[in-house]
Amino acid sequence: MKKLYVLLMHTNTFPAKVIKLATHYPYSHVGLSLEKECHKIYSFGRKNLRSFLNSGFCIEMKNGPFFNLFHETICKIYEIPVTEEQYQKIENILAEMTNQKENYKYDYWGMIPRFIGIPVSFKNRYVCSYFVAHLLEAADIYQFNKPTYFITPKDFDQINTWNKIYEGYYLAYKN
Repeated sequence: MKKLYVLLMHTNTFPAKVIKLATHYPYSHVGLSLEKECHKIYSFGRKNLRSFLNSGFCIEMKNGPFFNLFHETICKIYEIPVTEEQYQKIENILAEMTNQKENYKYDYWGMIPRFIGIPVSFKNRYVCSYFVAHLLEAADIYQFNKPTYFITPKDFDQINTWNKIYEGYYLAYKN
C-alpha cells in the first residue's frame, strides 16, 4: 500500500484572499505530494513569484523561493492510501505533465463561468482544485459527485475517508 498527500493551503496573497472571500473557506489552494514529507508539491499556480498572471502547472519545493517568500502559508494535509497501480498512474501522469509543462496553463477563462455554475473546460487548462481532482479520478483513486472542473478546495475537506495528518503552518510541518 502506497500513500499520496493532498494539501489544502492558504498563502495570504492577493489572489488567495480573493478566493477565500468568494468561497467563504479558509483554504484557497490545493496541491498534491507523493511523499509524506511534502517537500515537493504539484499544482497549478503562479510560475513567477511577483505575478500571478503567469501561472500554470508548477512544482513547488518546500525549501524553494515560493515558500521562502510566502513563509506564513497555512495548510491542512490529508494522507490517502492508494494501491501500487494507482500510485504508478499518478506518477506517470505527473511525469508526462512535467515533460510538457509549457503546454499546461492556468484556466483564467473558465474560473468565472464555473463559479456561477456554467460547465466549461478547456484542453490542458486547470485551476489547482480541478487539477488535483482530475488526477485522483484519472488514477481511479476517488470519484467526485460532480464534474472535476467544479471541484473547490472545500470539496477535498469533506472527504471523510481520508486521514488528516497535519494542520498548521506549512513550513512547520514535519512528519
